[in-house]
Amino acid sequence: MAAERPLQDVQVARGIQSIVLGFGLLQIIAEAGVPLSLKAIGSLSGMSPSKARMYLISLIETGMVTQNPESLLYSVGPYALRLGSRALRRMELITVATDAMNELQRQTRALVLLGAWSDQGITVVSRSEGGMAQPLQFHIGGSASLAGTAAGHIFLAFGPQEQIWPRLSDELAGLGLSKSEHNRRLKALETVIEAVRKRRIAQTGPISFGAGVTVSGLASIAAPVFDGAQRLRYAMTLIYPTVGGGRRRDQLGRLTLKAADHVSHVAGADPIAAAR
Repeated sequence: MAAERPLQDVQVARGIQSIVLGFGLLQIIAEAGVPLSLKAIGSLSGMSPSKARMYLISLIETGMVTQNPESLLYSVGPYALRLGSRALRRMELITVATDAMNELQRQTRALVLLGAWSDQGITVVSRSEGGMAQPLQFHIGGSASLAGTAAGHIFLAFGPQEQIWPRLSDELAGLGLSKSEHNRRLKALETVIEAVRKRRIAQTGPISFGAGVTVSGLASIAAPVFDGAQRLRYAMTLIYPTVGGGRRRDQLGRLTLKAADHVSHVAGADPIAAAR
């Protein structure tokens, strides 16, 4: 095994170079498939053994690398293994969710989106194409409003409250509302969210997209997906044309909730208990 280029030659435009170099050592150890000596790690990384050891000490302290006390060989550490396991579980849940979304799309011929909470707010992490032309692009990596979307209402109802409600206040503040209008919108949303908690379904229409942009003729329904720890992981959202009236909306709501509940059950959650 040989590194493509010495790690100390890595050019880092932004960020902290020592983190990149340390991760490079971890990558070498992980990809080796066998425990490595300090000399081998230094050779593969292009570092001197003494310099490589300085990084390895920190990696051992964080649990990313472990060293056998007898052979002195280095292997992937326990925390790195836990991170990998968690990432695998997350990937598997997305796979289950995507399969459920594809089935929901087949049943409804509508667009289905999966939103997750991140530092940037609600982010679209998966989608299943609908059978109808979309006037707007809901792309993976795109964001969604907390106040104006069904997915946003799901996160307001079931997500980490200490993070999400302050973000809602920031979102409303960004609209330039008067103080009285801000308070009125907030109170109205609180009433809506109470209903969402009871029904485990959020509905909005017409569709909101971007600042002040709405699309008539389209509406959305969203339902929560919980994990085995009974925490909200995703909001599954159906984007559909409003032709057909309330009967079609009720049917689509039942199908969306059924799909989301299926994913929650596979993850080991009790969606009804988690929603309380």
